[in-house]
Amino acid sequence: MTAQSIISSALKQAACGAAVIAAVALTTTGCSTTAKIAQSSKGNVYLEEVADWSFEASHPAVIDQTTMMKIVKGLYSDESQNGSSRMSAGGSKPMRIFSDEDAEFLAPLLAQGLSKAKPEQIVGFRVSSSAGSGSEPAAGSIYVQKESIYVTLVRGAKPTGFAPESVAHAEHAPAYAAGGAAGMLAMVIDYHALAKAPMASLPAAKSVSKAPAAPVAAAASSAAPAKSQFVAGSSTAPYGDIQSPEIDQIEKAKETIAKKDSEISMLRKESDWMKRELRDRDEEIKALRASKVSAKPAPKKKQAEAYRTR
Repeated sequence: MTAQSIISSALKQAACGAAVIAAVALTTTGCSTTAKIAQSSKGNVYLEEVADWSFEASHPAVIDQTTMMKIVKGLYSDESQNGSSRMSAGGSKPMRIFSDEDAEFLAPLLAQGLSKAKPEQIVGFRVSSSAGSGSEPAAGSIYVQKESIYVTLVRGAKPTGFAPESVAHAEHAPAYAAGGAAGMLAMVIDYHALAKAPMASLPAAKSVSKAPAAPVAAAASSAAPAKSQFVAGSSTAPYGDIQSPEIDQIEKAKETIAKKDSEISMLRKESDWMKRELRDRDEEIKALRASKVSAKPAPKKKQAEAYRTR
């Protein structure tokens, strides 16, 4: 085999290897791996790797169990949205999403999960409430970024608030935190401020009164101070008078753009890796050429021939 054919074969192998690597990388970016923290008949807590390369959490994170207990117990939902009962004549009554038993099960395991999680992982959980507790089975995820804890519920009652209100707000949850579902809300909690705050009680029930006359309603709306409120599955405050279908389109467009940005970032990283791989292959080929040239034997000198003389 000539040196030219060896080099050609090496180049073909390099190109094929790079193509296979890129194909494997593209087919595995949508996958995630999980690791169990605890599992029982009550529920389970696990670590899940996020396939989105733009995600980076502040993990591992050490959260004391008292603060974690406040987080679990602080999530509440209006009784009318919980599905456990109809709205009474007195109005919607805020109800804790997790019972005391659920909180005692979840809080230490979630704290343990956050302390073991890597920057590319989130902590997932599922809990089945005991019969007669009145709480629905729930599932969701939790992770830490900078000074905040992000809690997203994808199953069960949807949180409509947090107690105390001063340390938390809601925002749209990314797809990786919501199990791929769109339109979910994440509760963002300042856990440092929560750690210093006392255990808060739920807010009073919201009274429902008959619709007042138009002039009275206009006066009340102009006098009342603006207060940001949110309802699970909607977020109309930031968009003013825009209708709900238009808001959904805007949010879907934002999610699509964020997903495309993530894919572009991932492809750039893969491209850089492939360039490095090809450079290494090129260096190997150059070294192979150099070794072939140095190993090439020098041309043999013609041996002197003896001729018979007369």
